[in-house]
Amino acid sequence: ATIAGNIVNASPIGDMTIVLLALAAEIGLVSGDDHRSFPLREFFLAYKELYLDDGELVEWVRFATPPSGSLFNFEKVSKRTHLDIASVNSAASFRVESGRIARAVISAGGVAPIPMQLQRTAEFLEGRLPDAETALRAAGIARGEVTPISDVRGSAEYKSLLLGQLILAHFQVLFEIDDRHLVEAVS
Repeated sequence: ATIAGNIVNASPIGDMTIVLLALAAEIGLVSGDDHRSFPLREFFLAYKELYLDDGELVEWVRFATPPSGSLFNFEKVSKRTHLDIASVNSAASFRVESGRIARAVISAGGVAPIPMQLQRTAEFLEGRLPDAETALRAAGIARGEVTPISDVRGSAEYKSLLLGQLILAHFQVLFEIDDRHLVEAVS
């Protein structure tokens, strides 16, 4: 119930939703004898608007066990480290084969009206070496893929910059890239 409640709340910055999106989770809905399922990323239509019919309940949420060679990371920026609403959060799931990124799924919260997967960023990453140059280019693509708004958690520009930094953090944590190589030129 807590996971389903977090998802149905439709907060653009819900930590668990961002994690599940990066894991390419599916959601199952039920209403009486009617059942339907689809990718979680399709559940969020607009701010607090869901692909949920009257009377439907979340029956389950699932994701496949990541295969061998998979890596996962979650990053969050908030005023307090734990138990606080994020300004921006992001999760990344990578499958690496023969030293290259074979599959990438990256999600982000706090940078659009809905929690979202960063499709263009993921498409860019697939087939590339997980190095500093790739990370820097991915951070730029991610920033161009989002539409943050200014609010009490920060300006739109600040949130865009944070997302870029979180993308770089995924690479630093998962691929042990020296942070001196992840210095981004931002104008």
